[in-house]
Amino acid sequence: MRNFFQYFLVIFIITIITGCSKEAKVNPIISECAQVAKYAENNLNLNNFERNKFNELLKTRFVKYKELFIEAGELTELEWEFLAAISFQESQWDYRAKSNMGVRGLMMLTQQTAKSLGISNRIDPRNSVIGGSRHLADIFKSIDYAQTESDKINFALATYNLGATNINNARAKLDTGSSLIRWDDLKAELILIDGEALYFKAQDGYSRGQQAIDFVERTREYTVLMNLASCQDSINQLTSASGI
Repeated sequence: MRNFFQYFLVIFIITIITGCSKEAKVNPIISECAQVAKYAENNLNLNNFERNKFNELLKTRFVKYKELFIEAGELTELEWEFLAAISFQESQWDYRAKSNMGVRGLMMLTQQTAKSLGISNRIDPRNSVIGGSRHLADIFKSIDYAQTESDKINFALATYNLGATNINNARAKLDTGSSLIRWDDLKAELILIDGEALYFKAQDGYSRGQQAIDFVERTREYTVLMNLASCQDSINQLTSASGI
């Protein structure tokens, strides 16, 4: 899991990398950050407002919870930047966040999920981050139908957002001729599926299936920004240590 997300390490501080050209040749961190910078510039769909909002809250709200996400990553063997990205997409790192569907906290846990994790206070930051991360790790362990690691990540995110019952119902309607499926297959079904029997309800033309798709794709992009922040921190440490 950690190796997969390293593919998305991104950095926009090209001037720093240019200034550290000697280190870039020998240091894998700087080298890798430089190699994927173009990927981020060409593939992120977040607009300037969204990026600026993220960066603002990264400096103000996130710093209070960073160690919690690092701890959660160590406990679950999931990348902590990935967990932090989920939390940003869910609550914008607001421990008091509450949706109109009743999910609450930094990781937006339902009452049922919180109960299954032994959590009574969903707005407690530690309960939410550790509990939500444990829940996601359990989801990953349950997925044995993904063709690729990237598909598995998307399925896990969609399940976290929409629930295992809805995802399984969507999977049941696929006719792929294989026990292994792709995210694109499930995504196409989520766009089409509807009906109260499957717990999907459209609101103002925005179905829960489409909401789950957007959750997956935006979380993946915020993971890039989280890795960008980590990469920048690493480079800052390297440049400070070298006196540049």
